[in-house]
Amino acid sequence: MEYFTILNENTHQFPLVIDLPHSGTLVPPHIRSRMLDTACLSNTDWFLPELYDFLPAMGCTTIVNHLSRYVVDVNRPTGGAKDGDYRNTVVYQQNTQGSPLYAIPLEEKEINERITQYYQPYHQALENLLRAKLQVFPSVLLLDLHSFFINFANGGNQDIYLSNRCGATSSEQTLQALHNGFETQGYTVLDNAILGGHSIHHYRKLFQERFEGILVELRYTKYIEDRYFVEEEITTRNEALFKEAKRRLQTIFTQLPFLNG
Repeated sequence: MEYFTILNENTHQFPLVIDLPHSGTLVPPHIRSRMLDTACLSNTDWFLPELYDFLPAMGCTTIVNHLSRYVVDVNRPTGGAKDGDYRNTVVYQQNTQGSPLYAIPLEEKEINERITQYYQPYHQALENLLRAKLQVFPSVLLLDLHSFFINFANGGNQDIYLSNRCGATSSEQTLQALHNGFETQGYTVLDNAILGGHSIHHYRKLFQERFEGILVELRYTKYIEDRYFVEEEITTRNEALFKEAKRRLQTIFTQLPFLNG
């Protein structure tokens, strides 16, 4: 069983790696059987591989996680809390709305086994992709692509949230290029209202100035359906809205300087 897919692994057309860490829905049967019947695996980055499929089609190196973030969250540090808020926990015991997933709390042994079996192989693969780019280019950009429906505490109701951790993981120039690109297609954009997850921070520390990382969050209402979302698992989408979002995103990305060097 493949837990992630790499597209264009040996293609070095661009100094860019696309990361889709939260779009997976796969839950291995032995983990699903432990969950409550009422467990809702909400707040997944639904349909993002399909939405952004033009990027690997262009030749961009892309890693797509097939595992649900509720198996293990590959965008969290392994040294974080073993239980508690999803923003800090590598293996969730509640969903992102705080509803319980298990009748009996997971033991640390099982959490560590998930890290070994699922988390570490993903990050080894991602690190290898970045290292391969740095054999060809002087620097590499990681775009960490996500979606959301809950307003962020420091945000508001913007369509797009970008983060380079307040300048810690990329240059202002690179962030501004993305910001301007989204605005040209009519999206409202806010920078650094959220810090972003583990990956852009971790690989900046590892590769220093040769690495840039930016997190991109896209609101559900801009590509799934224009409605109010609650604690739910999403199986359908408005195809006209989805198609229009893909068109706008493709226009943005194909005009970015790091895809036209």
